[in-house]
Amino acid sequence: MPTLLGLAADPCGTLITSFEKPIVLKTDWLFRKGDNLDWRDETVEESFWVKRSVPDYGISKTENLTGYHWYRCSFFLPENYTTPVEPIAIQLGRIRDIDEFYLNGTLIDKTGTVLPKMEVDFQKIRIYSLPTHLLKPGLNIMAIRIYAATNLNGLKEAPTIAKERLLRENVFSKEAFAMVCGYVFIFMGIYFLVGSIVRGRAGENFFFALFSIFMGIYVLIRTQHRDILFESFTWSYVAELLVLICLPVFFINFMHQYLKMKRSLVLLVYEVFLFALFVITLFFRTPKTWILVIALFNYTLPVAMGLVIYLFVKNGKENIAKVKYILIGIACLLPTILIDSLSALEIISMPGTLYLGFLIFLVMISIQLSNDIVLGLENFIEQEKELIQMERVKTGFLINLSSEFKSGMEKIKKAIDNISSNQTKVSIKEQTKTNQKQAAKKKTKPKVNNTKQELDPIKQAEDHISYMGYMVEEAILLRKLEDKTYIPFYENFSVSELIKHCVSNIENHLEQYRRSTTIDVKPNDLEIYFPKELLFCILRNLIENAYQYTDPKTDISIEFFNRDGYHQLVVMDEGMGLSQLEMETIFQKFVRGYRDKKNEIPGAGIGLTLVEATAKFLGGTVSLKSSEGMGAKFTIRIPEKIKK
Repeated sequence: MPTLLGLAADPCGTLITSFEKPIVLKTDWLFRKGDNLDWRDETVEESFWVKRSVPDYGISKTENLTGYHWYRCSFFLPENYTTPVEPIAIQLGRIRDIDEFYLNGTLIDKTGTVLPKMEVDFQKIRIYSLPTHLLKPGLNIMAIRIYAATNLNGLKEAPTIAKERLLRENVFSKEAFAMVCGYVFIFMGIYFLVGSIVRGRAGENFFFALFSIFMGIYVLIRTQHRDILFESFTWSYVAELLVLICLPVFFINFMHQYLKMKRSLVLLVYEVFLFALFVITLFFRTPKTWILVIALFNYTLPVAMGLVIYLFVKNGKENIAKVKYILIGIACLLPTILIDSLSALEIISMPGTLYLGFLIFLVMISIQLSNDIVLGLENFIEQEKELIQMERVKTGFLINLSSEFKSGMEKIKKAIDNISSNQTKVSIKEQTKTNQKQAAKKKTKPKVNNTKQELDPIKQAEDHISYMGYMVEEAILLRKLEDKTYIPFYENFSVSELIKHCVSNIENHLEQYRRSTTIDVKPNDLEIYFPKELLFCILRNLIENAYQYTDPKTDISIEFFNRDGYHQLVVMDEGMGLSQLEMETIFQKFVRGYRDKKNEIPGAGIGLTLVEATAKFLGGTVSLKSSEGMGAKFTIRIPEKIKK
């Protein structure tokens, strides 16, 4: 007869009247070796099944259970059973190695696969939801199909039925402290890593930082973070073993560096051995290989302990003040390492304790290393001050150099003007005669683009020199805007003429003569009283970007109008567009967008920074609308200035 559920563990066949409290099914499980999918059904001939109590995990002394085996258990629900308000689940714990869970003959969930490729997971805590539509009044049958890849098999804990929320909260609460310790270890390792960089030759900080970071990663992988960090259990377990193999090497090297001792031949041999284990783990990813690696690691762990003890014995008296806290930390750490290794090897079954011992160990070493770190950081701050001062000197030098460069270009331009003037006087007579002959031969007017492409080399040189002058002027302008030393010069000018001049200058420099560029100034004869240099700077950078990052066949639109007391400039193209991430940083100094093109197109990454800085200086704003593949639209709004 079904029995009423109590607080203690219950046998299979129990009557469950409520899911308010967990139901632990511990006894009267039916077990059978072999495999037959009919064993998942509700009715099965039970003559050949053996009754067991769980947990029964370990190595069977009577038979080899490698391969498939099944567990079956039943429970009853009352006739007046109603669907629970909260979802119900069953927790099977960790199972070695692959499992499938069935309820009333229906597959509910599974972990790992056998075919077409074996994928095991023996660290995941199995919590499977029980679909309410499959639960029924009266008899309910649960069946667990397990595949063991090694001779380690069975259930590690008695399955528990309860509210799914409670089961998952319980798992998280058990591992919360370990997770916190893992992150503490990683952040502490980063702290010591910074210290090693600051101090330069402080090798002890470097190796201890690696030891701390790897320990933190190891602790996190041992929790349910495994499923967050890795999609495949195989690679997660490989990473766990690789990290574990590296820990002794990092710690022993830390001790050698800290005590200023030379590396011994024994240490070299031990490192070669661990490297061999590292390679085996990396390339032979099977459960049997993992057991072998852990066994070999544990068997040689006394070698690492012996090396550490040797270091203390040889240098203990001379450096007792330097190592006494480390000795206390090691005394707390070594037992936990041994327990955790034996647990990983599944020789014993105990919860992970490594993070507890390491937390104490870390505090002990931190006490001795922190003073050195603090001194190193003070030196680092002093060096930073010196670097900032040097940066200011370098910036001033570049500004001076830019001014000299600009002056030299102006002289070159003046010389080119003189040469051009002399050539014009000499050839004016010959040009008059040839013009009449050419006019008679040509029946149609030459295309605009051909005329532009056949510009005189001197004119092209002038355009390039002008362009270089703009670059230098803009670099100086950006610095002045940042230092708030720029004084604007207001003047009257035609907006349409300024835009046309800017477009012509860019086309000559880039040798792109587009018919698809439209200029719309409202009204067409609009004149404004404004700093002409600043507006030209905004126009040049926006229009040049539009030309450089779009196909020559696409349209570019430039609009300028006054509305609601604001000058508004809109530059729009149909280019590749910007992603959301690029738009968030595109106005920062030295940041360039269009990741697929930025390496092909020259630029310093200050153009849009200058546009934004100029607009803000004038009390205006810059807005950008764009998406990948949909072009970009820049809108500049600047308040109108009162005519002086």
